[in-house]
Amino acid sequence: MAQSVVLASARMGIVDFDFVPLRGTADPYPIYDRMRETGRVLRSPFGALMVHRYDDVRTTHGDHDAFSMAAAATGDGGMRASMGGGRRAEGSAVEGMQGGGMQGDDFFLAQTMLTTDPPDHERLRRVVNRAFTPRSIAAIESRVRELARELLAPLANGEPFDVVADFAGPLPTIVIAQLLGVPEEDADQFRIWSEVVAGTDVRGRGTPEASRRYGMELRQYLADQIARRKGEPTDDLIGRMVEANSEEIMSDAEVVAACVLLLVAGNETTMRLISNMTLALSRFPEQRELLVDDPELITPGVEETLRYDSPVQMLFRASKEDTTVGDVEIPKGQFVLTMLGAANRDPDAFAHADQYDVTREENMHIAFGHGIHYCLGAPLARRETRIAFEELLQVAPEFEVLTPDDALDYPPTGMLRSPRTLVVQAV
Repeated sequence: MAQSVVLASARMGIVDFDFVPLRGTADPYPIYDRMRETGRVLRSPFGALMVHRYDDVRTTHGDHDAFSMAAAATGDGGMRASMGGGRRAEGSAVEGMQGGGMQGDDFFLAQTMLTTDPPDHERLRRVVNRAFTPRSIAAIESRVRELARELLAPLANGEPFDVVADFAGPLPTIVIAQLLGVPEEDADQFRIWSEVVAGTDVRGRGTPEASRRYGMELRQYLADQIARRKGEPTDDLIGRMVEANSEEIMSDAEVVAACVLLLVAGNETTMRLISNMTLALSRFPEQRELLVDDPELITPGVEETLRYDSPVQMLFRASKEDTTVGDVEIPKGQFVLTMLGAANRDPDAFAHADQYDVTREENMHIAFGHGIHYCLGAPLARRETRIAFEELLQVAPEFEVLTPDDALDYPPTGMLRSPRTLVVQAV
């Protein structure tokens, strides 16, 4: 791997940092180590600032008076200037969104709670919160377990099994479709739309043209489902969102966008979490044995995977005013990358940060973000992943990865991280 090079100049305590773009990188963690050695806040070659220490990332995410999600997502607040006059920057967060399935302007046709600041953020989140309740998530546990067993049948039979394509990808897609209330007769088509739009398709259907077409078809389908529930109420996620929106807090387009956001964020995170945990347990068999001997450790094992190999490696903000992070001056209108993957390996925040330890206590990682934009679907992703490994380790308490390390293919983005294929077999 090419070594990072520290340039001589520093501006306002910001150190210029030239590094190999993180997109497709099989092991970004040595780059993060070099970042920590270099400086507190780093300027990337394409102009964005990189905040990578644990405390600084939490501060940036938690201070929505100083840092804007809306400006970062829409290109206001200096984002274009930060990225070279509007030219898409190699390895940038925008490229990450497009590479991961959030299809740029197509995705952001209507604002969502992810892409807004207060007060719109609270307005949009309130409706989804009313519908996406802990009770509704808990109620699907038996169905998630049933689906996991069905999907794992080839692995149980001793066949080579692609964890990504045959398990980690379809499981959250099917679950969110059932939560939304997609009729069974539409399930196959919905799954194709979802996997392509969410970026979890590993079967070659996700061309740019297909992504745009499927995105339009999916949004129209969801709009039709919302319209139907206005006359025929249902006790599913779409129906509860329509009911919760009876006072028209959100426009219909915003309800559609909220459904797409849940679909994209839920599928992406859960697929990558299951894939990364499978790989980690294969590389650290003594940790896998701990989970087999004591399944209660699967829950902290999920948290450790979120910390150790975060599915979302970076997020972004734009500064709304002159401010400071870690005593480093950040000018107004600056695009900022918050490096979650680096923060979760910060040795100042985690003892033995580079060790994978499923018994780790006080694991206050920030894999799901922090502050008002904390991932709404985090409880669902955690529950699905816990059940996935309760079932996987039942049918294959010992398994080996057949995909060689040098054949692990990571997505062409630095924002999202997990292998695109991972073939395993029970031993």
